[in-house]
Amino acid sequence: MRTLVSTDRRLAWAAAALAFAVGALASPHAAGASSIEGHWHIADPIIGPWEQPRHAHEPKSRWQKPAPAGLDSLSFPHFTGPEFNELFTTAELPNLSSVSAAPTITDSAEMDEGIRTQAIERGYQRRPLPADYALMRLIDDGLALQHPAAKAWLALARDAAAHDIELRLVSAYRGHRYQRQVFLRPLETPYELDDFAERMKHSAPPGYSKHHTGYAVDIGHEGFSDSKFGESPAYEWLAADNFANAKKHGWIPSYPPDGGRQGPVPEPWEFTYVGVKAILCFHQPPTGDDPLCTA
Repeated sequence: MRTLVSTDRRLAWAAAALAFAVGALASPHAAGASSIEGHWHIADPIIGPWEQPRHAHEPKSRWQKPAPAGLDSLSFPHFTGPEFNELFTTAELPNLSSVSAAPTITDSAEMDEGIRTQAIERGYQRRPLPADYALMRLIDDGLALQHPAAKAWLALARDAAAHDIELRLVSAYRGHRYQRQVFLRPLETPYELDDFAERMKHSAPPGYSKHHTGYAVDIGHEGFSDSKFGESPAYEWLAADNFANAKKHGWIPSYPPDGGRQGPVPEPWEFTYVGVKAILCFHQPPTGDDPLCTA
């Protein structure tokens, strides 16, 4: 949901963004520069790696710092694939805009309408973009995430490293323009509608990717391609006990193996951030006794 900020704070963030943009133009890693295949650099408004003010809204955990000794043994609810998908769609995530008009996919409005119809039939849903890019963070060589997701990603990576597992951030935020490039890249013109039906098994059309929100990541593990990530030690650690290690930091599988009609075929490498509170409270009734879930 959209985070409200004061005019003074917006002006401060705008000034910071402008300063960062000027520096970025002189940098070999400036936005829009070529990058290694598979690394989706932000191609929309330039943003800066500054810290969000401490009083800004962020999802709250059941615990406060310092974490209690029993943190690793905290019991999380068990979710089915469809419940994981519902959890991301219904989570109250800050700094998201309202869903706007569907972006262009091809040069044919008629073909675009056919693609969107097929996408919805496969289970894809329209996804919002960030409301204010100044509230995001650049991490890992220019990959951008919403601020709460960025903090949670770094915590997840540190936790994995403590278990001798190195998680690699392959993809993060993607705007409509870059998602269009990703979606169309393997296809040849002139396009045929049947080509897109096959393509949507593996990639979302622009407007339908969870990466648009800034709360989705693609994770890699050295020596394992995307198609083999589900066999990697990293995935084994993340997925253990219904993804308990991911849940501990607010992450859930984006397209789980038993997710049903959810868009692409299951993608073990993609995870979405919803926050620990959303995970712990998903099965709680609105009028329940847990103060965390009724606050």
